[in-house]
Amino acid sequence: MEQAVYDQVETFLSPIYNSVLQAVDRPFITLTFAQSLDGMISKRGQQVLISGRESLAMTHRLRTLHQGIMVGIGTALVDDPQLNARYVSSALMIEQPQPIIVDPFLKLPHTCKLITNYQSNKGKQVWLVASRKGCDINKEKKVLLESLGVKVLVVETNEDHLPLPQVFKLLKTHGIQTLMIEGGSKIIQSCLSSDSFDQLIITIAPMFMGKDGVPALTNTQDIKKLNAVTYTTLGIDMVMSATQ
Repeated sequence: MEQAVYDQVETFLSPIYNSVLQAVDRPFITLTFAQSLDGMISKRGQQVLISGRESLAMTHRLRTLHQGIMVGIGTALVDDPQLNARYVSSALMIEQPQPIIVDPFLKLPHTCKLITNYQSNKGKQVWLVASRKGCDINKEKKVLLESLGVKVLVVETNEDHLPLPQVFKLLKTHGIQTLMIEGGSKIIQSCLSSDSFDQLIITIAPMFMGKDGVPALTNTQDIKKLNAVTYTTLGIDMVMSATQ
């Protein structure tokens, strides 16, 4: 990647993150995702690269500005992500973010890149946030994941889903002060509907996905008007920044 791209990314992000106000009971949260012009973030069951190379560099730089990076298990299963920062300027001294998977029933494959990267000293230890119910049902899987170095954090709930406020509170008690959330759709919807974010960054790519796409939002009724909205162009993509 050319240095000019990294410089453009810094120009966009620096004013946004020059001061971060900490919440009391949760980390500072950046919610970010890439979508098509028709509001889709992926195709059903398929990994789709939406961001162009320039906005991808922005996303990777954004990862270095947070202590943790979190996705849901649906995204982890489809994309098999590495959740690290690879496309950043060599001139920067960076700290890789802590990879975190929200996985109530411990569905994360033991052969995923996150685990194999950690075992080969190419990535950080994986944190997996599970429910008490999921751990009780899948005791053997929990033992297997822990034997491979996964740190399982347990939310004391017997529900089939994890209440995000409890997840955020748990992460803060484990030292995560700044958190970047990259999806998937259920987490995006929940964060926007409950105002559980501080900064919103959306990449909008000049493409359409149509009926096979997974929408970023299925209900906009409870979402409030955004503030401090700014836009920039990175490559062929438009990037929007906003706060609550």
